Amino acid sequence: MKLICIGDSLTFGYGVRPSQRWTRLCAQETGWEIVNEGISGDTTGGMLVRLRALLAERDICVQRPLVLLMGGANDIFFSGTDTGARANMGAMLNQLLSLGVHTMIGIPTPICAENAPPAWAAVVDFRSAERQLEQYCAWLRRFSKCFGAECIDFRADFFDPNGRLKRELLLDGLHPTPEGHQIMARRLCAHLKRERQDEAILSGPDDDGPELQSGDGAVCI
Repeated sequence: MKLICIGDSLTFGYGVRPSQRWTRLCAQETGWEIVNEGISGDTTGGMLVRLRALLAERDICVQRPLVLLMGGANDIFFSGTDTGARANMGAMLNQLLSLGVHTMIGIPTPICAENAPPAWAAVVDFRSAERQLEQYCAWLRRFSKCFGAECIDFRADFFDPNGRLKRELLLDGLHPTPEGHQIMARRLCAHLKRERQDEAILSGPDDDGPELQSGDGAVCI
């Protein structure tokens, strides 16, 4: 089975080795083919453009991969608002749903404004972005539920039971550490393993097995 992950530096794996990325770790654990289409610094606008190119390049309807979309933090960093991210995520999800593509929405990991790179503070108000990102993630959860898209809440695992941010899981206040990637991989693995089980149930018995006829115990609907 195949999963295409489209996103920004959180998907690309900024700051860690390729072997430590959550996409690589999850592929190794589940046996899925996972394609990492993350680009550091990209916005949801860039993701939308790339999605159109991917749809043109690949026969999505034949390959039937799953797609995971995760982005929006850079939109907030660069513009100070999540308005564009909401519109672009809506466009991407609806384009994929129109093709019958099973789509998942990833909830971005949190940021810690106090530990964000000082050099970037000249162009990004990280304290404001921290609050805006929290609101955006809450909207993403509602958005996913509204449209029936599976929500992969990577963000949830970066807080302790008391709601305190686990700062040690962030390299620079923005990007996950290798341990953070392991935690992200575990969450996605759990979802993909259930996906495989559901697929096995839906596909029914193998072609080589006995064929059930009406009256032989099969339920005909």
